[in-house]
Amino acid sequence: MKKLITLLTILSLIIVGTVSAGAVTIEMQAMGNAPAQLHQAWMEEKAAEFKAETGITVEFNQISWGEEMQRIPLAITTGDGANAMQVGTTQNPFFAGTGGLLKIDMIDFGGEDAFMPANLKSTKLDGTSYGVPWFAETRVLFYNTEMFAEAGVENPPQTWEELVEVGEKIIETHGEGTAIAVAGTSAWDLIHNWAILLWSHGGEMLNADNTEALFNSEAGVAAMKYYVGLVDKGLASRACAEYNQPQVDAAFINGDVAMAVMGPWNIADIRDENPDLPYAVVEPPAGPAGRAAFSGGSNLVIRANASEEEVNAAKQWVQFLTKDEILIDYTKNLTNMLPATKSAFDDPYYETETMKVFKKALGYATAYPPLVEWAEIEQAIVRNFNNVLTDYVNGDYDENTAKKYLDQAAEQVNKILND
Repeated sequence: MKKLITLLTILSLIIVGTVSAGAVTIEMQAMGNAPAQLHQAWMEEKAAEFKAETGITVEFNQISWGEEMQRIPLAITTGDGANAMQVGTTQNPFFAGTGGLLKIDMIDFGGEDAFMPANLKSTKLDGTSYGVPWFAETRVLFYNTEMFAEAGVENPPQTWEELVEVGEKIIETHGEGTAIAVAGTSAWDLIHNWAILLWSHGGEMLNADNTEALFNSEAGVAAMKYYVGLVDKGLASRACAEYNQPQVDAAFINGDVAMAVMGPWNIADIRDENPDLPYAVVEPPAGPAGRAAFSGGSNLVIRANASEEEVNAAKQWVQFLTKDEILIDYTKNLTNMLPATKSAFDDPYYETETMKVFKKALGYATAYPPLVEWAEIEQAIVRNFNNVLTDYVNGDYDENTAKKYLDQAAEQVNKILND
């Protein structure tokens, strides 16, 4: 009898210990990657499933893009705030540089080979990962099949030269400014569009050891002149020189232009705003050096200055969110982004004609250099890109303008790198 009582006591202690170990509450912070109410409901539903599995409570806090630059530094310096957080791929190295993010052993999340290469690269600082790739984005060329047919164009352009040839046929039929919409001075993500041109012309942002700017090379100047030329040739509306990306998206979705470089999330916009739009997608056109694509998206990071119990709970939550069935549901059914894990692409959805194009482009997409200073570098490039476009709008643009401002940007970037 005494042995039975002792055994029951031990079992009860094990049960109590298990419950108390699981009975931890953590906070998850993410941006609005889908309509706010739908996103909140999805997160709360998954948090309930996770709690049923683990006993861990996850409180979800949705913030806007821009707030993370205040919220995340506050959390990692004070030790009070979200345990697991979404960061943009270009922000991950910056926050890692503060020392406030947990070092990640990718073995705990399926190993490095489980992730798309460019997204994995974005988690690293000095060779160490400080985040787990969550979802990805890349951009491809959307085209209006009806406008193409009316202009006698049978196939979408495969090169940037062909895009101009196709564009000229489009405007002969539909009028000036109807061939393509491009982003301009109002676009915070202006650099993402130019980067595709830069890489496809054989250029690079920085040298191999990230100590010197290279984007002002001959390839960079050619890419910049091509971009401005889309407006100057009348393929894009003159108003595009001052557009933001949502205005580009709207021009295509409304059927006002025949082409635009857009992302997978725009598929949902078309479905909601103009479901009868006759469109298809094709990989980004090739330049002299071949095809190129931009790799962006978001990673999940864990605050390092939490208790061991909270850190372990946050790791389990990140493992849960990046499981195939959860990640596929999040990207396919909610956000219309792309999963950052290779295995999630085995879902039949990603074998549809449209999604196969995104999947292929993401496979060769390039991420920006993983540097603490990247946000500052990006601002310098965009600021001078804006100067190029502003000079064009004001009538001050000539054959030397692109080179002048790219050299100016390179000088500023080199100073940032040296400092």
